[in-house]
Amino acid sequence: MDFPQSQEPAVDIFEYAQRGAEVPHAHRYHVRIDGEKFEIDTPRPTGEFLLGKVGKRPCAFELIEEFTHCENDVVEPKEEVDLRKKGLKGFITAHKDVVEIFIDGLAYRIERGDRTVAEILGKVNKTPEGYVLLEEKEGPPMPVPPDRPVKIKGCEIFFTQVQSGASS
Repeated sequence: MDFPQSQEPAVDIFEYAQRGAEVPHAHRYHVRIDGEKFEIDTPRPTGEFLLGKVGKRPCAFELIEEFTHCENDVVEPKEEVDLRKKGLKGFITAHKDVVEIFIDGLAYRIERGDRTVAEILGKVNKTPEGYVLLEEKEGPPMPVPPDRPVKIKGCEIFFTQVQSGASS
């Protein structure tokens, strides 16, 4: 089905929301995310795609739709958003309280903030007595001291390794 295209180079959804008008079909849309304007070339992007525009990942942040009638809705990462939805002004992002971290290639949920090595290893049913926790940052995975808190913001990558001299 063909729809008439807007004559504007890109439709600004915020302007249409402010006027209370229907957003026309277009090839491109201007969308505000955390106050920054982005050009999107689909009327139905996913939450993950929109988070990526502001350099954020769904393992640490959530995307929230903002509407003119003071209502907000959380958008799931794989959920498609209809940019032509009446009253949609744009989006904001927020840190999640419960984030995802990755241990040995699998995702696990944990509260954001300072966590112990034992808490993190406990996610994979391991203990500091038998395993070393390694964190991958910029470079190869490095051991995490078991006596210091680990700052969890979301999306951290960890690996486990059997303690030398210990049995698994």
